[in-house]
Amino acid sequence: MMFDRGFQGGYRGGGCFAGGYLGGWHMLIMAVILLAVIFTVIYLVNKSTHRNDNKDVLDILKMKYVQGELTEEEYTKKKDLLLKK
Repeated sequence: MMFDRGFQGGYRGGGCFAGGYLGGWHMLIMAVILLAVIFTVIYLVNKSTHRNDNKDVLDILKMKYVQGELTEEEYTKKKDLLLKK
């Protein structure tokens, strides 16, 4: 019958998301992979931003040491503390 064909013509397996090759478990796996990629990108961006912040703070610390505002002992203690994070 003509009305039994649906939108895909003679194919009764459903559309791409309704039971085709992206349906069921495949769709769940794709969602998990997408979430993993998103969280990885967010983690890497935060990590690189944190490193830049530490670099800026180390530069300020170095300038204070060079200008004589900090002793060598204070400078090394603070530098070691910043590099642990």
